[in-house]
Amino acid sequence: YLLRVEGESMREEGILDGDLVGVHRSAQARNGQIVVARLDEELTIKVFEQTVSGIWLLPCNAGFAPIQVPADAEFALEGLYCGLIRPNRSVRR
Repeated sequence: YLLRVEGESMREEGILDGDLVGVHRSAQARNGQIVVARLDEELTIKVFEQTVSGIWLLPCNAGFAPIQVPADAEFALEGLYCGLIRPNRSVRR
């Protein structure tokens, strides 16, 4: 499915505010993959990292802090990032 990006947290990965990102539904991810995740009631697109200390959602913009998923949070992986469409209709993979 397609999801419209709101925000600049993935700017250094080339994912910009207003882009439409393609999402491949998946409940699993490997470390380093860009994922769409549901954290409580919000969707976010970040780099997935699972360590012994828990799950981290990492931005690709130094102006944003990493998110450690609280153990009591409602968390689900919605899918994997698989490309984007810019408003000018160019496609990037």
